[in-house]
Amino acid sequence: MIAGGGTGGHAIPALCVADSLRAKGAVVEFVGATSGIEMDLVPQKGYVLHSLPLKGLDGGLGARVRAVALFVQAVISRCRRIIQEFRPSVVLGVGGYASAPAVLAAHTLGVPTVLHEQNSVPGRVNRFASRLTQKILVTFPAAVEHFTRAVWVGMPTRREFFEASREEALRELGLEPPVVLIFGGSGGALKINLDAQQAFREATPYTVVQVAGRRDFPSLQTENNRHIILEYADDLWRYVAAAEVVITRAGAGSLFDVAAVGRASVLIPFPHATGNHQLHNARYFTERGAAELLPNSEVTSEVLRHRVEDLLEDSERRERLAGSMKELATPGAADEVARRLLNVTVEGREDTT
Repeated sequence: MIAGGGTGGHAIPALCVADSLRAKGAVVEFVGATSGIEMDLVPQKGYVLHSLPLKGLDGGLGARVRAVALFVQAVISRCRRIIQEFRPSVVLGVGGYASAPAVLAAHTLGVPTVLHEQNSVPGRVNRFASRLTQKILVTFPAAVEHFTRAVWVGMPTRREFFEASREEALRELGLEPPVVLIFGGSGGALKINLDAQQAFREATPYTVVQVAGRRDFPSLQTENNRHIILEYADDLWRYVAAAEVVITRAGAGSLFDVAAVGRASVLIPFPHATGNHQLHNARYFTERGAAELLPNSEVTSEVLRHRVEDLLEDSERRERLAGSMKELATPGAADEVARRLLNVTVEGREDTT
């Protein structure tokens, strides 16, 4: 059983692991939150999804009390029953609202649990749940020091990113090169969206594809016929593959998607991420010469356009960044997580390597 989600950064790696498990003959079911992106993604992939009406701990005292009440109810009334009926050999928590109650319920029933932490700095859910688990699997090597019993495995990434090519992507999408891709993750990024709208709304000698996200898309417009604004891209790997330059936030999922293809990137970490984890995620790549950093506080339409055009004019620099980015991809991560899960039994034994 796989529990968690909320954003694509949690749900998509979980689905990659599920696909690897299913290919190895395992039966997989999911536990997710009714408010999470997993409500769409998991059923589309043919998996059973048990949904929980959960909320975060943000807001005033009343909102927090309701969130705690929903959490307790999820553990006692829902997760324990789901686990007793499905009888999983192991529960994998991937972060997000639904992860902790499922891990806690599994722990109380004696079912072994494993976590996967996507970010370089652990979130609140995984910090809490790590006390109950047999093993924590991490995406970034630096995250190992935040836990006991932690092992670095990398980020499970959709195989389509590794298989995509620029020539095929340009042909399939009908885009005129060179292409610049701008996206902020599954939830979008308002500041980047607004500045990109302004930066590229007038004519450009290159194509700009801006994946805005469902929240911001209705309010964006452009007068540039080579500036394409999309609400969402189910086939994001094609747009990454078509691009010469990628501008993105620094969520772990986005970073490793770009790494799988290998593209020159400018990273704009979200400054209010928990524990400033997006900055730490970005530095893993920038300190290894795989991407360039642009602090959120320095982003303007003028700066954004200058950084894009500066990279487009320097092919040697782009190729160097792209090559280093590709080296940081983790193509075997989904299979490695699946292997470790299959080596965990109801008695709690596991592969110790």
